[in-house]
Amino acid sequence: MNLLEPLGFTFTEAENGKKGIEKAKEQSPHLIITDLAMPVMDGFEMLKKLRNDEALKWLRVIVSSASVSEIDRQISLEAGGDDFLSKPVNAEELFDLLAKHLRIKWLYESSELNISDQERSTVEMVAPPRSDLQILLELAEDGLLRTLTDKAKEIGEKDEQYQPFVKEIMQLAKQFQTEKIEALIQKYLTNL
Repeated sequence: MNLLEPLGFTFTEAENGKKGIEKAKEQSPHLIITDLAMPVMDGFEMLKKLRNDEALKWLRVIVSSASVSEIDRQISLEAGGDDFLSKPVNAEELFDLLAKHLRIKWLYESSELNISDQERSTVEMVAPPRSDLQILLELAEDGLLRTLTDKAKEIGEKDEQYQPFVKEIMQLAKQFQTEKIEALIQKYLTNL
């Protein structure tokens, strides 16, 4: 959910399915993202209750689970889920599902560099030390882009030679391109 706050989304967390239903009744959200494995009332039971409640049955529900089996996906949809999101959450997949179910269109800032300029700047970039790259990679993998940009700024302030690398990371983070950030960092980790 850390990916959504900078975009202006508001969300409420519930520790179990029962609390989730209570909060849905209180707040009338546009969408629910629920886990299957929860205490008190699991995701399947929560879906059943949502779909049988006149005031809540219209809610869009994305079921999220660490299980990537097709059977769990199918059972989730049959239980009343509108879609399935596997964990760990991939930012692009999450954004695609939000666009689909909330009927929104994402507008991305275009990069100021064209492809040949990007390739050239990648060659000229000096990467920070391996320890900093590892931290950035973990933050990108966890989808913690705000923390990642803060850490990147900190790295850029340590040494001027890291500025082109930091700017590239920041640009990709602004566009929520976590996979590209991970690929760029992996490239430098491999070459160190």
